[in-house]
Amino acid sequence: MNKVLSFIRLDFMTVKPYLTVKNLCIFVGVALIMLIVNNSADGAVGLIMAFAALYASYPFAIGEKSNMDILYTTLSIKRNTVVFGRYLFALTLDILAGLFTFAFSFVVLMVMQKGFNIIETLSAIPMLFFVFSLIQAVQLPIYFKLSYTKAKFLAYLPFFVLPLAIMAGSNLFNDLFSLGTIVVLFEWFAANPLKTVITGVTIWLSIMFVSYKVSVSLYQKREF
Repeated sequence: MNKVLSFIRLDFMTVKPYLTVKNLCIFVGVALIMLIVNNSADGAVGLIMAFAALYASYPFAIGEKSNMDILYTTLSIKRNTVVFGRYLFALTLDILAGLFTFAFSFVVLMVMQKGFNIIETLSAIPMLFFVFSLIQAVQLPIYFKLSYTKAKFLAYLPFFVLPLAIMAGSNLFNDLFSLGTIVVLFEWFAANPLKTVITGVTIWLSIMFVSYKVSVSLYQKREF
């Protein structure tokens, strides 16, 4: 586990030079505009999490440029350690982005004397975390299979495909189930929050586990 934590720290050190004041000001500025326009933190949280998901790919780009995979092999770092560390790094970025935007949105909306719906925001963050970690569950195996340059186009496709898939799935869901059935379903979710959370977490863990296993298998087959 110490090696995994050390690897995560290495990824953070890799990304740190790109977290410049200029970039942070741009991110915060765009989030601020969304807060002012929407009077809601949901859009700002989603935006910052999207930036975090993009930054999660930086270690792959820098690693390719600096031949870091060869270095990992030379240092006898197991490939499953590299994969596990990279997954934890990506998820940590998502969590930090969500927490930062939550605190930032609260301060801004309070200063502007506008309402801050804590329950709504706290409900949106896990859902957005699920969406972006699902995108990363698709991206990471692609990065581990190919080099960053070759994988970049395919890895960015989920950002465009997933929203379309969600819209198509919502339309299909509405076609298959009546409004009454949907209302009953959401009432069940509201009446059984613990079961809903456990089911959601189980689905998320299953997706991430399959993604991790695929990444390990693909990365093991690469030659450096």
